[in-house]
Amino acid sequence: MKFTISRKLISLVAISLAVCAALITLALFSQNRLLLNERKSLVQTQVQSAIGVTKYMMSLVESGALSEEQAKRAALNTIGSMTYGNGDYIFVNAIDGVSLQHPNPKVVGQNLSGMKDANGVSFTADMTKAAKAGGGFVSYQWPRVADGPAVDKISYANLVPEWGWVIGTGVFMDDLRQISWNSGVQLVGWSAVLLAGLIAAALFIARSISRPINDMTEAMRHLADGDKDVDVPALGRGDEIGEMAGAVQVFKEAAIERDRLSAEAEAARIDREQAKERQTALDTAKAEDLRAFVATVQVGFERLSKGDLTVRMADKVAQEFEPIRAMFNESVGKLEDAIGSVVTSVGSIRNGLQEISTASSDLAKRTEQQAASLEETVAAITQVTAGVNETAKGAKSAHKAAGDARQKAQTGGEIVRRTVEAMTGIKASSEQISEIIGVIDEIAFQTNLLALNAGVEAARAGEAGKGFAVVAQEVRELAQRSASAAKEIKALILRSQGQVEGGVELVTSSGQSLDEIVAAVETMASVIGNIASNAGEQAESLKEVSIAADEMDKVTQQNAAMVEEATAASVSLSDETDSLARTVAQFKTRGFARAAEAAPRPAAAKAPSRATQKTVAQLKSFGGNAAVAEDWEEF
Repeated sequence: MKFTISRKLISLVAISLAVCAALITLALFSQNRLLLNERKSLVQTQVQSAIGVTKYMMSLVESGALSEEQAKRAALNTIGSMTYGNGDYIFVNAIDGVSLQHPNPKVVGQNLSGMKDANGVSFTADMTKAAKAGGGFVSYQWPRVADGPAVDKISYANLVPEWGWVIGTGVFMDDLRQISWNSGVQLVGWSAVLLAGLIAAALFIARSISRPINDMTEAMRHLADGDKDVDVPALGRGDEIGEMAGAVQVFKEAAIERDRLSAEAEAARIDREQAKERQTALDTAKAEDLRAFVATVQVGFERLSKGDLTVRMADKVAQEFEPIRAMFNESVGKLEDAIGSVVTSVGSIRNGLQEISTASSDLAKRTEQQAASLEETVAAITQVTAGVNETAKGAKSAHKAAGDARQKAQTGGEIVRRTVEAMTGIKASSEQISEIIGVIDEIAFQTNLLALNAGVEAARAGEAGKGFAVVAQEVRELAQRSASAAKEIKALILRSQGQVEGGVELVTSSGQSLDEIVAAVETMASVIGNIASNAGEQAESLKEVSIAADEMDKVTQQNAAMVEEATAASVSLSDETDSLARTVAQFKTRGFARAAEAAPRPAAAKAPSRATQKTVAQLKSFGGNAAVAEDWEEF
C-alpha cells in the first residue's frame, strides 16, 4: 500500500492522540498525589497548632500562673474549640487510649484503643504508635455520618510526652476521587475537542498539500509532452509547494526561452550571411576609392617635389579620405605661406645688416671717448681715497678715546652704587637701633611703674618699708634718666637717619649723573665708531670702484673687439642671406616675389684706436692688492 502524504499526516494525529492520553493519565495521577499531600499537610499543621497551645499552657504552669490541672483543662477546652474544613475537629487521647477531648461528649472517658474499622484496622492503637514514634499518618475507613457507609480517612497524630497526650486529627478522602474524576472528565473532553480539531486540520492540510501536488504533476506531464501553454498551479503560495510551483514555472520559462533562442539563432545565421554579402560589396567599393585616392595623392606629391607650392587636391575623394585631402591642402597652404614669408624677410634682413654696420662704426667712436673719460675718473678717485683714509684713521683714534672715557665713567658709577649700598645699610642699622631704643624706653617706663608701685607698697608698710621706699625712689629716678637718655639717643638717631637719607639722595643723584655721562659717552663712542666704520666702508668702496674702473677698461677693449666681430658677422650673414634668397627662388608661390633683390654689402667698421688698451696703473696702486693682469678672449 502506498504511504501517501494524507496517511502520513493521519499517522501523526494518531501519535498525538496516544501522547495526549498518556499526558492525561500522568496529569490525573500527579493531581491525586498533590491533593493527598495537601490533605496530609493540612492535618499535620492542625496537630502542630494544637501542640503549640499545649506548650503554651505548660509555660504558664512553669511560670506559676496556672496549676497543671488548670492548664490541662484550659488546653483541652481550647483544642476542643479548634475546628476547620467541613466540620473537621481535633481529638486528644491519653497514651493508654482513653479519650480526653472529643466533639462527642459520650466518647470522652472511654478507652478507644480497641476500636477497629470495617477492615479490622485498630486505628486508635496505630495512631498511638505513630505518635510515640515522633508523629505519623494512619489510613483507615470510617463513616462520614452515623449509620452511613465507611469511607477512606487519613489521620495524623503526635505525642506530648510531658502530659502523656496523643493529639490527632483526620480528614475524609472520598471527595478526592470525585475531584480526580471531574478533572479527568474535563481533560478528556478538552482533549477530544482538541483532537477533533487536530484531525480536521490534518485532513485539511493533507488535502491542501496533495491536491496542488497532483495538479503540479499533471502540469509537468504536459510540459514534458511539449505543451508550453499549460498553467502552473499554486504559484501564489508562500510555502514549499509555492516554491515547487516556482521551480516548475522556471522549467516552463526555460523551455520557452530555449525555443526562442533557437529561433533567434536561425535568424542570426541568416543575418550573418546577408551581412557578409553586403561587406564584400562594400570592400570592393572601398578598394576602388582607395586606388583613386592614391592616384590623386601621387600627382600632388610629384608637383610638390618640383617646388610647386600652388598644388591642391581639388577633386572629391571618398568620405573616409576627405580628412586626409583637407590636411594635405592645409599643410601645403601653410608651407606656401611660410616660404613667402621667408622671401619677404630676406629683404628685411639685408636692411637690418646695413643698420648693424652703421651702429658698429658709432660704437667704435664711443669706445675711444669712454677710455679717455676713465683716465680722468681714476685721477679723481685717487685723491678722494687719500682723504677718506685720513678720515678713517682720525675716527679710529677718537673711538678709542671715547672707549677709555666710557670705561672710567662706568668705574665711577660702580663706586657710586657701592656707596649707595653702604649708606642704605647704615640707614637700615639706624632703624634697628631706633627699634632697640624704643624697647629700652618701654623697659624704663615699666621700671618706673614698678618703682611707683613699690613706693606705694612701702608707704603702706610704714616704718618697715621706709628703706624699701628709698630704694624704689632711686630706681624710679634711674628709670626716668634712662628714658630721657633713650629719647635723646632716639632724637640723634632720627637726625642721623635724615642726614643719611639726604646723603643717599645726593649719592643717588651723582650715580644717575654718572649713568647719564656713561650713556652720553657710549652714544658718542657709537657715533664715532659709526664714523670710523663708514670711513672704512668708503675706503673699501673706493677700492671696489678702482677695481670696477679697471674692469671697465677691460670691457672697453672687449667692446672694440666685439665691434670687429659684429662687422665680420654682418658680412657673413649677408652672404648667407644671398644663399637663402637663391634657395627660396626655387619654389613656385602665389603673391610673393620669387627672390629678394640684392642689397649692397655693409662696409667693415673702423677698428678702435689701440691707445685705449693701456692699463690704468694709478687705479691699481692705492687699493693694497695688485690687480692681476689677465688676457681676455674674443666672444
